[in-house]
Amino acid sequence: MTDLVKSCNIQCNYELKSAYVFTQDQKSVEKIRKEAEAAVSLGIPAEFVPETPLPFPVLGAVRFTDQAQFHPRKYVLALAENIPGDGSYIFENTRAVDVDEGETCTIKTVNGKKVKARHVIIASHYPFYDGKGMYFARMYPSRSYLLAFKVEEDIPDGMFINVDTPGMTLRSQSHEGGRILIFGGEAHKTAHGEQTSAHYENLRKLVRTMFTVKEELYHWSTQDYYTLDGIPYVGRLTSNTPNIYVATGFKKWGMTNSTAAAIIIKDLIIKGKSSWEGIYSPQRAATGTAAATFIAQNADVAMQLISGKIENPDDEIDIEKGEGKVVEYKGKRTGVYKDEVGKLYLLDITCTHMGCELQWNDGEKSWDCPCHGSRFSYDGSIMEGPALYPLNHPDKGRNQVEPNVFK
Repeated sequence: MTDLVKSCNIQCNYELKSAYVFTQDQKSVEKIRKEAEAAVSLGIPAEFVPETPLPFPVLGAVRFTDQAQFHPRKYVLALAENIPGDGSYIFENTRAVDVDEGETCTIKTVNGKKVKARHVIIASHYPFYDGKGMYFARMYPSRSYLLAFKVEEDIPDGMFINVDTPGMTLRSQSHEGGRILIFGGEAHKTAHGEQTSAHYENLRKLVRTMFTVKEELYHWSTQDYYTLDGIPYVGRLTSNTPNIYVATGFKKWGMTNSTAAAIIIKDLIIKGKSSWEGIYSPQRAATGTAAATFIAQNADVAMQLISGKIENPDDEIDIEKGEGKVVEYKGKRTGVYKDEVGKLYLLDITCTHMGCELQWNDGEKSWDCPCHGSRFSYDGSIMEGPALYPLNHPDKGRNQVEPNVFK
C-alpha cells in the first residue's frame, strides 16, 4: 500500500503510527501477552507493553509499530481514477441482482442490463448472489458507532482499540490544520437491543470521562458482517463455481482484509492457487466454536421471523415529527415515519430479502433487518443489502401501500 500511495501520489492523509490493542481487565492480560508473542514469531513488529499514551491506566497492551493510518475514502477514490482504461471500466449505480453461471458468466442488473465475464468477483459487502453457498446462514451483521470531537487536550499519538466489553476505539485525524479525536464503540447485532440513538449518547458520556470536549463535529455508524469463526470468506463462492469468487465477512477490518482478499483472488485467477486460500476458503471446515455460533445465530433468525409476525403494533397513527414506529393500518402491520414537515410515509416492513420484520433505527432514520442486516430508508428505498428490492416492490408480492399518504 505504501508503494501505491507514493507511486500514484495519493493524498489520503497517509501516516505511520503505533497501533495498540489494550485491556483493562486482568483476565485478558495473558491473552494480550500471548498475542504479542505470536506476532513476533511471525515476524510482525510487535511487543507487549504495560502502559500506553492513553489518558487512563491499562493493564497491558500489544503495540504494533509503523501501522498505516489514512483516509479510506480519499484512498479508494484515487485508486478508482486509475482503473478505467486497457479494457477496464467502472459502472456506478448499476445494482447487480443475479448471476447465470457458466464458462462465461452473465451478471444481471436490476434494470435488465447484462454484463458478461469469464471471472466474477462478488465483493459487495454481503454476497448479492449466493450460489447455494448458504451465506445467509453463515454470517451475521453487526453495527458500531463513531463520533469526531475537538478536545482541549493533546490527543494520544497512535491508534487504540480494546479487547474488553464494551468495546472502545480511538485515534486522531488531521482536520483543518489541527487534529481531532475519532472515538467509537458500542457494537451490537443489527436491529437488536436498545434504540440506536442511545449508543451515540453512551459514547458521548464515555468520551467526557477521558477528555474535555470543546465541540462534537460529526457522528456516523458502520455495519459489517461476521463469519462463524471470525475469519473472512475469501475464495471460490462454492466448490461448484470455479470462476465465481467472493470476498466478505471482514468484521469491520475492511481496509486490511480487502487488500488481503485482492491478493488471494488475484492468485486464484492467475495461478490457480494461493498460499492463503486454505485459511480464508469459504468451504473450510467448521470449528467447534463456529458450529456453536451457527446454532446461536440461526436460532436468533428463527426467533426474529416468528416474533416479528406476532407482536402487537400500535393500532393508530399517533406519531411525532421525526419519529418512526410500527402501527396497524387497514388491518396490516405497517411501518410509519413522519418527516419534519409532517408528511407520513407508510410501508410494508417485511424485508424483501427473506421475510423478516424490520425494526426502526431512530439514529439513522431507517428500517433495519434483525436477521441479515438489510436496511431501508424511511421511504422504502434500499440503503444496504442483501435485499435486492425496495419495500413495497411489486416483483416481490409486497403490499401496495402508497408511501406518501398524508400531509
